[in-house]
Order: sequence, then C-alpha cells, then structure tokens
Amino acid sequence: MLKKFFKFILYFSGFIALSGIAVFLVFKIIDLEKTVKVPLLAGMGITEATELLQGRGLFLEVQGEEYDLNVPPDHIISQDRAEGEKIEQGRSIKVFVSKGRAMFKVPYLEGITIDDVEQILMELDMKIEKITRVHSYTVEKDIIIAQRPLPGFSDDNRVNLLVSLGLYTVSYRCPSFVNMTIHEARKAAAVLGLKLIEHDIGSVIVFQKPEAGTIIKKGDAVEVTLGRGWGLWF
Repeated sequence: MLKKFFKFILYFSGFIALSGIAVFLVFKIIDLEKTVKVPLLAGMGITEATELLQGRGLFLEVQGEEYDLNVPPDHIISQDRAEGEKIEQGRSIKVFVSKGRAMFKVPYLEGITIDDVEQILMELDMKIEKITRVHSYTVEKDIIIAQRPLPGFSDDNRVNLLVSLGLYTVSYRCPSFVNMTIHEARKAAAVLGLKLIEHDIGSVIVFQKPEAGTIIKKGDAVEVTLGRGWGLWF
C-alpha cells in the first residue's frame, strides 16, 4: 500500500512538472507572437506614422524637433529603433520631427572687415561657406566688397563673400621729369599716381630721383630738384 502511495506521488510530481513546462511553452509562444517588426518611419507625417504603429500595437513618441532643409514640417527625420528590429507590442518608437527650413536674417556685410563679419555671423548662428579674394581699385584690403545671399531672409545659414585684396599693384618705368616745368611734372605725377617731392626753387626740373627708366609702383615718391633749366645756364 505504501509502495503504491509513493508511486502515486511520483507520478503526480511528474505530471505537475510536465504541466509547468507546458504552461511555460504556451506563454513563450504567446509572447513570441506579441513581437512585431519596427517599420521605417523616416519621411512620414505624424498622423500616417501614428496610424501605422497603432496597427502593429506600437506607439509614437515625439522626442524633439529640429530644422531640416530636406524634410517637410511635421514629418519624421529619424527614429530610435532600426527598421526591421523586433520589439514587443505596447512599446513606443521615439522620433525627431522636422520644423522645416530655418529662416535666417542675413545682415548687410559690405564695407565691413572680414574679422568683424566672422564675429557677426557667429552670433547669428551663421557661417561663411566661401571667400573669394580679388584686387580692387577702390576698396581697402580685407573689406567685404559683395555678399551672397543679399541682406534679408534666407533659409540657408551659409554666406559667400567677395573680399578685397587691396588696391591693384601697378608697376611701370619711371618717366623722365627732367626739363619739364614744375606744372607739367605735377600733372604727369597726378595721372601716374606718384607723389612728387620738390626740392629747391625754380620753374624747371633739373634732377630727379629715382632716375628715368627705374621700375616704380603707383603711389611711390619721386624727388625732383628745381632750377632754371639747362637752356638758361649760359
């Protein structure tokens, strides 16, 4: 009798163990059935993405908004779960949503030094995309000659600048001022952009420095000595 009782207990324990395993497997299978694949949400509107996720037992959670040049406003830029990843139903997919193109107020920059412009743009959360440097007849070195975009509102925070390298360097051979009257020499120097430094008294130039034919640049000085002229020495 006692032997039958222990055998009953043994069978009963085995039955309980098998039942437990069966229940575990059933719940495991059910649990597996509750996992779903994450869809691609990038580029979708909020409403469309919400409906898609709800159909799979998932939820949409907007984590933040960002400006984006390519994604329209209220459309998804990125998601925290990769496309095709398996997750349990009832979970949330976190996304960043586009605020559209940012609008930047472009200031008037012409006539300002490049150093000052860099500081101004940094304070406006803008940046220089390209700098082109050219010589100028009128604009001093490192001054902004032109800008693109023009002053106003832009959806891009990048600016292109045309910056002066300073005046053109004009070189030529020094003309001969000797035997010119002082009035003629002054006119010629003004046309060539030279500074005429006069020494002594007289109406005619009898000597010059540098000599005629010397390579000089626009803006250089030429010293001339005045006298009565070669024809009046005798």
